[in-house]
Amino acid sequence: MKRVSKRVRRGLGVAAIVAAGLGSSTIVAHALVTSPTETTLERSNGELSTQIATSGMVLLQNKHQALPVSNGQSIALFGSGAYGTYKGGTGSGDVNPRQVINIWTGLKQGGYQISSTDWLTKMASQYDGQKKLYESTLGKIPFAGAFQYQDPQLTQADFDGAEATTGVYVISRSSGEGNDRKNSGGDYQLTNTEKRNIKLMSEHYDKSVVLLNVGGPIDTSFVTEDPDLDSVLLVSQGGQNMGTAVAEIMSGQVNPSGKLTATWAKQYQDYPAAGTFSNDDNYTGTEKYTEGIFVGYRYFDSYNVTPQYAFGYGQSYTTFKLAPQKATVKNGQYTTSVKVTNTGTRYSGQDVVQLYYSAPKGDVSKAFQNLGAYAKTKSLAPGESQIVRLGMKVTDMASYESQSHTFAMGAGKYLMRVGDSSRNTRVATVLNLPQKVQTQQLSNAAAPAEDPTTLTGDRKSYEPAGQAGQIAKAQQIKLEPLALRAKAETKQVVAPSITGTGSTIKNATLKDVYDGRLTMAQFVAGLSTKQLANIVEGNVDPLTEAGREGIKNQLGGPGGVIGGAATALPYAAGQTTDNYADSLGIPVTVNADGPAGIRLPQTYVKNGQTYYNYATAWPIGTLIAQAWDPALIEKMGRATANEMKALGVTTWLAPGMNIQRDPLGGRNFEYYSEDPLVSGISATAETRGVQSEPGLGVAIKHFAVNNQENSRMTSDSVVGEQALRELYLRGFEIAVKDAQPQFVMSSYNKLNGTYTAANKDLLNTILRDQWGFKGAVMTDWFSLPGLFSAAKVMAAGNDLIMPGGSQVFLANAADSQTRADMAQSAGRVLSMVMNSDQFAEKYHVSVPSATPTTVNTTMTANGQHY
Repeated sequence: MKRVSKRVRRGLGVAAIVAAGLGSSTIVAHALVTSPTETTLERSNGELSTQIATSGMVLLQNKHQALPVSNGQSIALFGSGAYGTYKGGTGSGDVNPRQVINIWTGLKQGGYQISSTDWLTKMASQYDGQKKLYESTLGKIPFAGAFQYQDPQLTQADFDGAEATTGVYVISRSSGEGNDRKNSGGDYQLTNTEKRNIKLMSEHYDKSVVLLNVGGPIDTSFVTEDPDLDSVLLVSQGGQNMGTAVAEIMSGQVNPSGKLTATWAKQYQDYPAAGTFSNDDNYTGTEKYTEGIFVGYRYFDSYNVTPQYAFGYGQSYTTFKLAPQKATVKNGQYTTSVKVTNTGTRYSGQDVVQLYYSAPKGDVSKAFQNLGAYAKTKSLAPGESQIVRLGMKVTDMASYESQSHTFAMGAGKYLMRVGDSSRNTRVATVLNLPQKVQTQQLSNAAAPAEDPTTLTGDRKSYEPAGQAGQIAKAQQIKLEPLALRAKAETKQVVAPSITGTGSTIKNATLKDVYDGRLTMAQFVAGLSTKQLANIVEGNVDPLTEAGREGIKNQLGGPGGVIGGAATALPYAAGQTTDNYADSLGIPVTVNADGPAGIRLPQTYVKNGQTYYNYATAWPIGTLIAQAWDPALIEKMGRATANEMKALGVTTWLAPGMNIQRDPLGGRNFEYYSEDPLVSGISATAETRGVQSEPGLGVAIKHFAVNNQENSRMTSDSVVGEQALRELYLRGFEIAVKDAQPQFVMSSYNKLNGTYTAANKDLLNTILRDQWGFKGAVMTDWFSLPGLFSAAKVMAAGNDLIMPGGSQVFLANAADSQTRADMAQSAGRVLSMVMNSDQFAEKYHVSVPSATPTTVNTTMTANGQHY
């Protein structure tokens, strides 16, 4: 990997100064698409989108081996989702690809004979009419959500006109930005019509299959209530080639290997936040996280509540046997091997090996078990085996103690469990720690005035069958306390400050900083207060003509998209200031929404030239994570980087990685999991993939504890320190330490009484001082503190107010302290700009990758480090 020269490193500035070796550096040139013809990049990315979709689809039930169904056979297809298939959710997570292949089309193209064509055609006509009316009325309201069609009741005549051996019914649900879901029919619950239709279909056809085209858990009590129903396949929301992926799974061309990344309960009331989450209690202003660390499987296991489908669960068309091998502890790393054998006789397939740990009870709440590492096998032929190797840091089993603000490991036995879901594991190793060890000393930061936690895990937990015998037979390893103890000399990493006396170079530009003729501190110190205010805000500015164009774009405009304020790349989400491209040599960098792809209008016209933005619509974040395959996610990141180069995007506002605290969260589909390890590792892989391309980056979001959409601009998430550290911040911590994203995006909500965009504890103490974040922080679009408390935002370390709009207020409020804060943030923003592809293109120079060559490692899987 090519090193950056000493001369270049001297000028990189705060945001990119990292350990020697900043990653490969090349000159990036944009190749904007001016032809309507499908490009090679479109085709290759489309194929990858299909592969990811099939890798993350989860087989929940398959009685009588109803699946696979050979293509060429006749199937009766019902449900509006067969035609109105949802590729993803609504809001900023939406994408505008060239085309979307629905399930009906995908099955036809896959070779199936659809016997219910007459029913589908009639339904499609009604669907289109109602959708057109919706889009001309309620659909014009921002964040109104996707159109939802109510399925008609099936009749015997419908079945008689659609004879086949196999009946298939599609259940579809959509959710999106701005609204949480509801525990009611047509959303979390099935409607009575849907239940009746499934029951009648299951009774009529020899084989029956339900496809769940949903972004998150729904009530699946119909599965146990309908004994004639054979198969249930969670096809989720698989992006632009949804139908193609469904056909490949149903036919057996691809064996399903996805595993759930969230627990599916038997009834909604089984979730710990049910009754108080969002609108459940008719109050959304303050959200108290009373369940503490007991979220998802941590709750279901610790409180012995049997789920419908456990975290990590997923069936296959074949079967596997897992045999744990010898484990070791060396240099603070626990490593184990597991032999995985395909014990089936017909189908090749992949399995996911999951490593959990159970810590001994002690001074603070402990979940029954926590995920520690995971790895996916290669495709194994019948009878074939593979040795899977997993590793994790021993100190990652420490728990947070709020009283002392430390992470510590209590004395006792640590049970290391290996299996293929949270409810199917066996104890493989017992680690014995003779005395309590403090592994990390932190400080009181972002804590609540009063801890709202009421669940402490003091009830009898779930206990796997045969656990006592497994413990007796397990390999025993003694841990050495001294090797785990926090070292007294360890210091927190503090980002350098931006101070200086100003430039001595006349008419200095950012290129002079790059060339090493002056430091970033000197360059920033020479800027006026007005210039600083513009640099730390996006392009939207009501006082300038160009800024007003950004406002117009933000509103959507003819052919645009709502929320797209950029003008350099029309209708992208936003951009840095365009005021100083000539005078100060600061090019404009563009950011585009994610995380399901690059959100742009399909076309735009600029200077008489038509440009084409047919971006790839990737599967939703949850489905991506359900593949449990970081290497595949990293590949998606690299593919997205290629698209960013082609379309003119510098920063992708992705990945979304908040914890799926409750299944009614409106944007859960954008996020990966209820588990912080899955979230953190998936985000790390995606970030590394994008940032493998020098000059491009991501903005991980929404930081932090942004778990509901109702009242999202003002709601206060009140959460105890232990849950904050172990769950809601942990995924972000992994992504920051393991990948160093270009940006972190602060969320709309308050955290323990303080808006995150103005929360110095969160953005400086935790993010920068304790985690060592080197990049810049941006606000979410039109956050209230960004608009009305811009000086506080700067003081907190939030560097870029997006999409702008409060420049004049910020400049007018700039006393000496505010100016110093603005200078600090401007230095970080300009360091990002100087290391961007736009800078490289403007000056024909090399820029570094945002991810350094040496980063932290949280887990290892088959020799790969994440």
